[in-house]
Amino acid sequence: MERPAPYTPRSLTRLAAWLAAGNLVIAAAIITATWLALQAGRESDLTRARETTENLAASLSIEIGAELKQVDNALSTLALQYRRTAGTPEQVAQTLERALADQRSLLPQVDAIRMTDARGQVVHGLSAGESAVNVGDRDYFQRARDGDGAVISEPLFGRVLRKWGIVVARRLETDDGAFAGVVYTTLSTEHFIEGFKGLTIGSEGAISLRTRSQRLIARYSAAEPHSIRGVGDVIVSEDLMRKMAANPQQGWYMTRTKLDNIERITCYRQVRGYPLAVFTGASTADFLAAWRGEALQQAALAAAVILTVLGCSVLVFLQQRRDRRAAAGLQRLALEQALMLDNDMVGMMRLRDRTVVWKNRAMATLFGYAPGELIGQPTRLLYLDDESFREVGDAAYPAIESGRRFRRQLRMRRKDGTPVWIDLSGASVSASESLWMMVDITALKESEATAQHLAVHDGLTGLPNRVRFTERLAGAMTLLGERVGLVAVCWVDLDHFKELNDEFGHEAGDVVLRVVAQRLQAGVRQHDLVARMGSDEFALLLTALRAEHEAEPALRRMLDALREPVRLPDGGHCVVTASIGIAFAPHHGRQAEALMRLAETAMTTAKRAGKSRIVSASSLPGNTMNATNAPATSVGPDAPTPVDAIDTNSSPAPEPGTDRAAGAEPPRPKDPGPPAVPDHSFDESVAGEEDPGATLDGEDSSRLPPSKKAP
Repeated sequence: MERPAPYTPRSLTRLAAWLAAGNLVIAAAIITATWLALQAGRESDLTRARETTENLAASLSIEIGAELKQVDNALSTLALQYRRTAGTPEQVAQTLERALADQRSLLPQVDAIRMTDARGQVVHGLSAGESAVNVGDRDYFQRARDGDGAVISEPLFGRVLRKWGIVVARRLETDDGAFAGVVYTTLSTEHFIEGFKGLTIGSEGAISLRTRSQRLIARYSAAEPHSIRGVGDVIVSEDLMRKMAANPQQGWYMTRTKLDNIERITCYRQVRGYPLAVFTGASTADFLAAWRGEALQQAALAAAVILTVLGCSVLVFLQQRRDRRAAAGLQRLALEQALMLDNDMVGMMRLRDRTVVWKNRAMATLFGYAPGELIGQPTRLLYLDDESFREVGDAAYPAIESGRRFRRQLRMRRKDGTPVWIDLSGASVSASESLWMMVDITALKESEATAQHLAVHDGLTGLPNRVRFTERLAGAMTLLGERVGLVAVCWVDLDHFKELNDEFGHEAGDVVLRVVAQRLQAGVRQHDLVARMGSDEFALLLTALRAEHEAEPALRRMLDALREPVRLPDGGHCVVTASIGIAFAPHHGRQAEALMRLAETAMTTAKRAGKSRIVSASSLPGNTMNATNAPATSVGPDAPTPVDAIDTNSSPAPEPGTDRAAGAEPPRPKDPGPPAVPDHSFDESVAGEEDPGATLDGEDSSRLPPSKKAP
C-alpha cells in the first residue's frame, strides 16, 4: 500500500514570519509616535516649570537685595552719625543709643543693631540685662575693620540671641579716619524662612538662600516646613557646583536635592551687589504630574492599538493554522489508517456472511496463507473444528448486531493445521459487514503457563516447592477415606551440607542439590512426589502403601544412591549423605501440616542419632502407634515389622571431598544443570490418583486392596 507524503507547513511558516514582521513595524511606528509626542509634552512642562522658578528666583533676589540695601543704608547713617558726634562720653553714648533706637524702629526685620569699640567689645545697643560681649574674633569684624563698605558674614549662631542668622556690618571711624569699631545688625534665619513660606511651588517645592561659598543661610521646603537641617553647612549636589562654576549669576538645573533626595528643577539668581544667591526649586512630581498622567493614557492607548493589531494577526494565523492542521490531520489520519491496516502485528479482516471480503497483510502472515488466498473464503478455514466455529458465531453475531463489541481468546488453526492462540475481537461496520481483529497471543499463553509452573516449583532443581507439596499432600488426605492404603511423608535433610558449601563454594552446592534432586526422583514411582522444601531439605510423598515397612527398601536405595560421589564444577568430587524422618497417614494424623512437622521432627531425631539414617514418627515419644496396634491397613500374612528406627549407617559416610575407597576411581555423575521449564501443559496428577499396579518394592499389584468406590 502506497503511503501518502508527509505534510510540510512551509506556507504557514512564511505567513507567521510576515505577520510577525508587520506587527513589529506597526508597533515600532506607534511607539515612536507616542514617544515623540510624550517627549514634546515633557519638554513643554519642563519649560513652563523652569520659567516659573526663574521668575520666582528673580523676584526674590530683588526683594532680598532691597532689604539688604535698606539695612546697609541704616548702618551707613549710623556710621556717619558716629563720626560727627562729639561731646563728653556720656553725651556721645546717649546720642548713639538714640540713633540706634531710631534706626532699629525703621528696620523691624533685624534682631538688633550694635556698635563695638576698636577691640570688638560691644559698647552700644545692648538691651538691659544683656552681658557684655566681644566680637573681635568674628570674621565680619576683621573684614569690616580692613575694608570699606558693607560686609555680610557667613551663617553664624549668635552668642547673645542664640539662633542662626547673618550679620551685616560697617566700619566706624573717628574724625581723622582712624578705625573706631563696627556697627552691625543681625538678620535671623527665621526671618528669611518666614518670607519664603508663602512663595513655594507645589507640595514639594523648596526655596533657599546661600552665601557665595554655598553655605546655607535659610531654607524652606513644603515637605519639611519646620526643618533647619543643613543651615551653616555646604550640602549641595554636583550639578549645582558645576552650574555655579559656569555662571555664578544665574542658571538652572534638574537633579535630586541632597538634603531631602527629592528631584527638582532648580533656578538660582545672584542677589545684586551682595555675595548671596537665591535658589527656587519645583518638584518634578508636581510639575510633571499632568504629563505622567497623559503619558499613561497615551501608553495605554498605544498598547491597546498594538494588542488589537496583534490580536487580529493572531486570529488570522490561528485560522490559517487550523485550516492547515485540518488538512495535515486528514493526511495524517489517512497515513495512520494505512499503517494500522497494513501492520505486521494485528491481523484484520472484513466479513460479509462470515466470508472474507478484505484482509490486511498481517492476516495472511498470521495464518500462513498467500497474500490473496483468503479473499472470498469462509472463515471456517481458520477454526479448529465445527464446534468452535459454531460457538463463536452464536455468541458474537447477536452482540455485534446489538451494537456491542465481541471479544474472546481461543485456539484457531493455521493453514498447515498447527493450532495458534488468538485474541479475537469484532464489531459491526455496517448492516451486512463486520470488522475483525486477531492478535497472536501464543507467547503470552506460554508465559502464563511458565509463570504458573514457576510459582509452584523450585527454580534451582525444578522440583515442586513447599506450596505444591502441601497441595498434593492435602489432596492425598482427602482420599484416605476412599481407598485403603497409607500415605507417607518423608523429610530428607542433607548431612554436612553447610560444610560442603563453605569448602567448595555455593556453585558446587547448587550442583549437589540438583544431583540429589535427580537421584531422589529416580527412586520413587511416577505418581509419587519429590519436592524441595528449602535450602538442603527435601520431602517425599509416597502414596498407596500397604504397610509402613513398605517404604523402607525404597528409602534405603535412595540413601545408597545419595552416597554416590558427585562431580563438582572444578573437576573434583564430593560425597553427601542424608537423614530421613517419616510420618504415615492416617496412623500419625490426617492434617497435612501436622504430618509435615512430625516428619521433620523425626528427621531431627535421625540427625541427633548419628545422621545418615531413617527414623519413623512411630518411634518418637507420644507416637508409639506402630503396625502392631495400627488399624489393619496392610494385607497379607507376611507384613514385616513397621519402620520405627532404621539405622542405615552400616558403612560410615565419607567426609565431603573424600573418595569412597583409597585408590578407587568413583563414578562421577554429571550435573543435570538448571531445570528446563516444560511446555505449557503442566497438568500433574493429584496424589492419590496413582497407578494401582505400581509398588515401591516391585510386588504384584494384585495384593493391593481394591478401591472402596463402586466401579
